Amino acid sequence: MIAELKTAMGKRQGVHEIDRPPTAADRVKIKVERHALLLRGAPTAICVSAVLAAITFVLGSMRIEPAIIGSWAAAVIGLAMVRILVWRHYSKKKHLAHGIFSFTRIHVAAMAVNGALWGALAPIFSVYGLIGYAFLPFLIAGMSAATVSSAGASWRSVLAFNIPALTPLAITYAVTGGPEGLAIAGVVGLYVAATAYLAYTTQKMIERSIRLRSRNDNLMRALTAKIDATHEAEQRYRALVESSKDVTIIFSPEGLVRYASPSVIKVLGAQPEDFIGMTTKQIVHPDDFPVFKAVGERSLSNIGEVIPLSHVCLRGPGQDYVPLAGRLTNMLYVPGVEGFVFNGGVIGGGLQHSHAAE
Repeated sequence: MIAELKTAMGKRQGVHEIDRPPTAADRVKIKVERHALLLRGAPTAICVSAVLAAITFVLGSMRIEPAIIGSWAAAVIGLAMVRILVWRHYSKKKHLAHGIFSFTRIHVAAMAVNGALWGALAPIFSVYGLIGYAFLPFLIAGMSAATVSSAGASWRSVLAFNIPALTPLAITYAVTGGPEGLAIAGVVGLYVAATAYLAYTTQKMIERSIRLRSRNDNLMRALTAKIDATHEAEQRYRALVESSKDVTIIFSPEGLVRYASPSVIKVLGAQPEDFIGMTTKQIVHPDDFPVFKAVGERSLSNIGEVIPLSHVCLRGPGQDYVPLAGRLTNMLYVPGVEGFVFNGGVIGGGLQHSHAAE
């Protein structure tokens, strides 16, 4: 079983299956997973926006008309509260299955409105002569970075915030900043492009991770099914062996008995546990031992080959030799066996067998 799994997993087409174009089912699964990630990441972006709005109000009210900066902060925080209520509504299990796509549409629209509110800070700061302060670009850049981390599952969602938030900043610098302002506006434009590219690559990485996890889940289900089937087959085989009249003995590569079937009680006159740890020389008649050893060496070079034994005398501890005929199979590399398996039945009516050496 292990060898089959290694072969299947090692095939070239299996290894690179993740790089193939996704199927229709894959696309649906990826879309659902991405929307679920947006739902899980929404509270982070919402809380960051509200907290930074409060900080901006505290610092900005020292230089900006409190009514203006207060109205702006109230709008941002009010929007955050509405977004949290929407998130709580769609996070409930009864809404999650059928409402996740509706939440995404509302969430992206709210991000665009939030971006426009943050973008409005640029002209406000410009009117009060604060556009040259590093606080504003640092603040908006922080909001933009938080959006990438929380909404990276959809690069369009990131753009929904970044474009309305950063475009007014770039325009304000270009209009009011002179030659240096144009340069800063260009840097802001490059930042928008960089965050868009980062969001796009993040989304692709997330999609690949979803496909990889789905593939691993499929492999795990296949492995579990294989193990269950193998366990069932093992139980069935054990039941057949233990109910069979034929003797089954498993020898280790060193020639020690690892297993003896219940049939040894009637055939060889000893309990199965009495055979455990006995050597081949203690069980096989001295005259038959060279043949038995030669067959074992031959099977060693022919893994899985069944080699017949037309005659071999075996005995239990303190018992007489009994003539058997059967087969010896090399199952060294079969998990759970890992040894030589002898299986055979009595010949000659089960009477004590005599050798010339005796």
